[in-house]
Amino acid sequence: MRDKVFGWSYAQVMNFKHRLQRFFVLAALGLVFGALIGYWSSRNDAPDSRSEKSMLVATSIGGAFSLVDQDGIARSEKDYAGKYLLIYFGFTYCPAICPTELSKITEAYLSLPEAFQEQVQPIFVTIDPERDTPDVLKGYVGLFMPQLVGLTGTIEQIEEVKKSFKVYAAKVPDEGGGAEDYTMDHTSLIYLFDPEGHVVAMFKTADTSDDIQFRLIGLLKGSS
Repeated sequence: MRDKVFGWSYAQVMNFKHRLQRFFVLAALGLVFGALIGYWSSRNDAPDSRSEKSMLVATSIGGAFSLVDQDGIARSEKDYAGKYLLIYFGFTYCPAICPTELSKITEAYLSLPEAFQEQVQPIFVTIDPERDTPDVLKGYVGLFMPQLVGLTGTIEQIEEVKKSFKVYAAKVPDEGGGAEDYTMDHTSLIYLFDPEGHVVAMFKTADTSDDIQFRLIGLLKGSS
């Protein structure tokens, strides 16, 4: 019988299979992208190795943005000038990956000495502005730590930020559901920017909070 598989309808099974395949494709793309950034970051750390090409990679991700935080306050990149930024793009309806990555950021951040914490700003940017209003974000980021800033905006504003940060995200409708019954496919990388706005690390899902902490401490000690 193809009507039911472990209590799921055949359509549900096929939909899950399709979403799983998309997840592995995105994960593979993330690994390749992260490896490339890691390579150029390592070259940038070496003396006299900041070639024009490596500088292009470092400066082509990120930039200006205009969004609102979980308290409804307008925010831009200028509000976080002079700090290292740990930025993750996701959505509050994410069942597993987003909470896991934000937990890594939380563990890494809270493990830092207080003096170092003051030099780092953790940020969560939603890729689902239609559902992730400031009120929704406020409850969500509060589950992790008070220092985590949640940012949202109009669809157009989020599209601009996604473009600047080279983030892929797209709706995946839930078959048989309503207009709000959907999930989001997206790249899952934790970006680390230095105070000058350059990408100095990109952490993949395979990386741990210890990896993030180690990289942060190395940078913060070097800048103190």
